[in-house]
Amino acid sequence: MELRRLREQAAVSQQQAAEAIDGSDTKVSRVEAGKTGLSRLELVALLDEYGVTDEKFRTALVELNRNSRKRGWWQQQSDLLTPKLQELIELESTASQIFEYEAIVIPGLFQTEEYARAMISSFPTPYSPSVDHSVQVRLDRQKLLDGDNAPRIICLLDEAVLRRQVGSRQAMATQLRKLVELSEPPQLSIQVIPFASGAHSGTDGSFRLFTYPAPADMDIVFLEQKQSRVFIEEETGLQPYRLAAEQLRTQALSSPQSMDLISAVAAEFEK
Repeated sequence: MELRRLREQAAVSQQQAAEAIDGSDTKVSRVEAGKTGLSRLELVALLDEYGVTDEKFRTALVELNRNSRKRGWWQQQSDLLTPKLQELIELESTASQIFEYEAIVIPGLFQTEEYARAMISSFPTPYSPSVDHSVQVRLDRQKLLDGDNAPRIICLLDEAVLRRQVGSRQAMATQLRKLVELSEPPQLSIQVIPFASGAHSGTDGSFRLFTYPAPADMDIVFLEQKQSRVFIEEETGLQPYRLAAEQLRTQALSSPQSMDLISAVAAEFEK
């Protein structure tokens, strides 16, 4: 990519480039791999950082950037979405495969409206948009599952996720029934790690592992915190998560067994 050539020619690191646009080095890497775009101001900031002064060349790059891709729906709501959420949506929308281990709650891509509303209402954050808007954004994210380029999704849930009541008992039953409806291995696989498995490699927290095909040909781990996020893309940092993903799959119930357990827990909530 031209931006990578310009950065390397200027002897600017990805971290320095990220600081110039108030972003992450992961974003810079994905921009250079053609997996995501830049705003006009971000591109101009990078060109300044790289010492590009040729106005004709700068104008051409700005125009190419403007025409390079249609803005994603989340970018059109950038004034209402946190940078953390925007980056998560972008990662979801461009990955070829998503591995997700969740220890606490149903993943956002699978939540029913009632479950999402109960979750979002339970801990409002400073400067957050309305509950209604936040719920709608979460539901809009789920359109990815029905798209022509939907990623393969492997989702592992700790049994505690099934049994933690979020919202009413009926809401939980409906949510669990939705998981059964969504599961369509191998394109979308949902498996449960039962309590009987004991300690496992996911006991230190939830994580997502995104995989991207050529030309990016890379993996990214996304760790979510309350007001921030952590991206891991260096090989030494990725390997423990790849290993954890493999180990978790060996300890999880099969898809049919998982669906049986999820259905059984749903029936308990319906009593």
